[in-house]
Amino acid sequence: MLAALASLILAAPVPPPDLPPAVYRDRRERVMRELDGCVAVLAARGEMSGVTEDYRQDGNFLWLTGINEGEAWLLLAPKAKYDRSVLFLRPRDPERERWTGPREPLSPALLERFGVDRVLRGRPDRAAVASAMGTDCVAVIAPVDDVKDERPDTVLSRQVAGALGLKVVYKRDLLARLRETHEPQELALMEKAIDITRLGHEAAARATVAGVTERDVQTKIEYAFFSNGATGLSYSSIVGSGPNGAVLHWDHNDRPLRAGDLVVIDAAADYGRYASDITRTYPVSGKFTDEQAKVYRAVYQAQEDIFAAIKPGVSMADLQKVAEASLKRAGYLEAFIHGFGHFVGLDVHDSGRYDLPLPVGAVFTVEPGVYLPDRGFGVRIEDEVLVTETGYRHLSSKIPRKLEDVEAWVAAARR
Repeated sequence: MLAALASLILAAPVPPPDLPPAVYRDRRERVMRELDGCVAVLAARGEMSGVTEDYRQDGNFLWLTGINEGEAWLLLAPKAKYDRSVLFLRPRDPERERWTGPREPLSPALLERFGVDRVLRGRPDRAAVASAMGTDCVAVIAPVDDVKDERPDTVLSRQVAGALGLKVVYKRDLLARLRETHEPQELALMEKAIDITRLGHEAAARATVAGVTERDVQTKIEYAFFSNGATGLSYSSIVGSGPNGAVLHWDHNDRPLRAGDLVVIDAAADYGRYASDITRTYPVSGKFTDEQAKVYRAVYQAQEDIFAAIKPGVSMADLQKVAEASLKRAGYLEAFIHGFGHFVGLDVHDSGRYDLPLPVGAVFTVEPGVYLPDRGFGVRIEDEVLVTETGYRHLSSKIPRKLEDVEAWVAAARR
């Protein structure tokens, strides 16, 4: 009994490693090299889960700091003599910490842990920004969140510029461009997320049988994710059977599966905050009908055509045209109702420029689909690729996607 329990403990998933402070220091240096000497401030813009009260930091702030905490600010001052990177954390609150847990006091250890020049508490004001500057300009690096563009960091940047007579320089796409290229440590976490996701899809191949509900399939997928080390879901799991598979983002997951259905499953694990994004289409009866197979092969061929066109220098916009041309040749262009793919990283729909050449190190999805509500089914196949110096690497190649391989996988899983 004790030996069995010990084996279970030893087999427990290993938590994802934290990226070292040097990674974040390097990222901040890369940003400061492109600020042209201007000072910049960025505020945390995360969200709190209403169910678990877990805080999820926005991708830009997390990418620059590694800090998953609200009410935080980052000040970057390339021309400052000493404090070129200053982190502002929210003030400590003993009463609040009795509910949420103790927070570390300011100390040299905290400074070293975050890898910044200085850590303060509270919100930066004009004086704090002005004291770190030594420049004649303020750069706005925050993306536009809404029409009014009233982000607190953008407002503070404009206030400082107005009060001190400084220029405002807009570099809205700076972080998006820099975040496109992923470092080895990031790629390791992303590939682990894909490995875990494969196990969830293996559970889906086994579970997509007539009589169960879409929710039944969802729970088996997500159990496989978390029991194999997932730290979260990259997004709400989509299990669309029959006509629901023709709905792009079906998330009710309440229909019973029926013989002859196809089931579009768009579900993926998060690991160490890095997302994955995989879709497969499974036949409930174990085999695709002739009509279903025709559509599936067209979607598969569109993927193949996109893969063949991937290389450094091509843009996402270029690849969209390849996808559309492929499905037009197959006669299904009108049923292709979305873009062929998107960037993946800290967020499942990550930062990146769709109109510029893809850099080596970019990771994105290739997900053509055909949706036929009048025929009662849809097909989507989604994989992740990494741009390399010679073309691409297929990160999710271990998850079967060719029609015959999917049928064989389903058959093996259900034995």
